Amino acid sequence: MTSTEYDFVDITGVASSVAEAVRTRHSVRDFESKPVDEKILTELFSQALRAPSWKNSQPWKIHVVSGERKNRMARLLTERAKQAEPSPDTIWPSGFPSDAKRRMFDLGMKIYGVAGIERKDKEARDGFMLRNFEFFGAPTAVFITTEFELNFYIALDIGCLLNTVMLLARSYGLGSVPQAALSAFPETVRAELGLSESEKVVCGLSLGYPKADSDLNLFHTPREPVSDLVRFY
Repeated sequence: MTSTEYDFVDITGVASSVAEAVRTRHSVRDFESKPVDEKILTELFSQALRAPSWKNSQPWKIHVVSGERKNRMARLLTERAKQAEPSPDTIWPSGFPSDAKRRMFDLGMKIYGVAGIERKDKEARDGFMLRNFEFFGAPTAVFITTEFELNFYIALDIGCLLNTVMLLARSYGLGSVPQAALSAFPETVRAELGLSESEKVVCGLSLGYPKADSDLNLFHTPREPVSDLVRFY
């Protein structure tokens, strides 16, 4: 695979500015097994809590899972995914405009291409999907829950938190990937983490050091040009 076929950006190392973090951040799907120091995780999430929310409601709870607890969670979620259809607490989107469908299809084909998976190879595609529940090998898994009533603005708040975490991760030399898939089996998450039924699992995030020799980690998701999506008045 070459950078002439795909837009490749190296995100190993530390982003030295907010602008660099925004410009270079992309989803990492191949992590080193090296654990993230607890001090770094504490600092990162302490800063991430500065994310904005509606009237400072801070509608989130963050569950950071590492070590053997993370490995056990990966085994449980993977087995569940092999046996059952997703039953998330939230309603996953199902209808998209045609231009969005085009971008989504294009992204899927490019990721499979970088991963060396043929479009017709369903077994390989299914195996790649299951990697979500193995946290793509990341040493740390993050689950974001809320006890608030789920609505559009709660989603906006949690989206702000999620993006803040991902940008801060770049400042520590960490990679991340946001995952709706980690909300697919909330009963498993609640049972393993000892959460009450009132805590709804909204989404998850895998976090760790990106493998430097992985084409998957170099692949930079394309974006539409400013002229197509931004209007100046």
